[in-house]
Amino acid sequence: MLPLSAYREAIHLDEPFDRPKPDPRSDRALFDVVLAGLPEGHLEPTTPAAEAAQAVEELYDMSDLQDALRLVLMGLSASEISDEALEAINVLLYRNSAALGRTTGTNLMRVSEMMPTSDYGSARNVAMWRGDVRELVADAVVNAALPSLQGCTDPNHPCIDNFIHAQAGPWLRDDCKVIRDMQGRDDEVGGAEITRAYRMPSNYVLHTVSPRVTGSQVTEADREALASCYTSCLDLALEKGDIHTVSFCALSTGENGFPFEVATEIALSTVNKWLHAHGSDQINLVIFNIFEDTDAARYIDALKQWIED
Repeated sequence: MLPLSAYREAIHLDEPFDRPKPDPRSDRALFDVVLAGLPEGHLEPTTPAAEAAQAVEELYDMSDLQDALRLVLMGLSASEISDEALEAINVLLYRNSAALGRTTGTNLMRVSEMMPTSDYGSARNVAMWRGDVRELVADAVVNAALPSLQGCTDPNHPCIDNFIHAQAGPWLRDDCKVIRDMQGRDDEVGGAEITRAYRMPSNYVLHTVSPRVTGSQVTEADREALASCYTSCLDLALEKGDIHTVSFCALSTGENGFPFEVATEIALSTVNKWLHAHGSDQINLVIFNIFEDTDAARYIDALKQWIED
């Protein structure tokens, strides 16, 4: 894992990313500017990008344009795109962020309010939320990244890696590539890196590669690797210095094979221990972002049955 000091200046981590100026052009007109500014050969026939660009020609409902934009930009970094196209992308993603809406993390009900009888030690500093990470206003959101840090390679995969890279924009991939190139290898499981969040409503993205369960049983090494994802992200957020709220997705569940109940116990216990060890003066809210009702019920059951050491 590359230390923050090694890449902080290289990716301009402490510089704000300005919102775009008001633009009178329609979404469709802006999309055409994007297409004109892509690198030569990117829209070769039969690729998902080319199919998405062609599909826009037949669209009457422009609500699908953002998905087409995601496919067109997949795999591209900002350095490969013309300045005019980047300006258009910035406007389109800014408009999409507004259309998605906003949930302010600091306004969420804490576990201590939801379940006053829960014995969970960090109940006053932890919240649960079911929603789209692209709507969440938090200082930092955690991305379940691939080791390359370059975003999901499956255009149709409904993963948080796809959602974050698509809404943040191609600048995110540039930053991740700088980090990858500086360390000279892929990221290791259990570590963390941080970038700006660009057109996400959060300020930063914490990228962590979570473990994949390869056998029929979750090993102690698997447990330690998953716990390390949580501590590495929180340690890095603390080091950054201006992060007070951090949102975690359900790391390693789904395709990575971790049983949800086991992953939930590791997530809750690791965050609880970290907050006890470091206090809540700086990082005073950790949000568990859960997508499914059944998964939220599992978190609630775990918190209701929690016995504090």
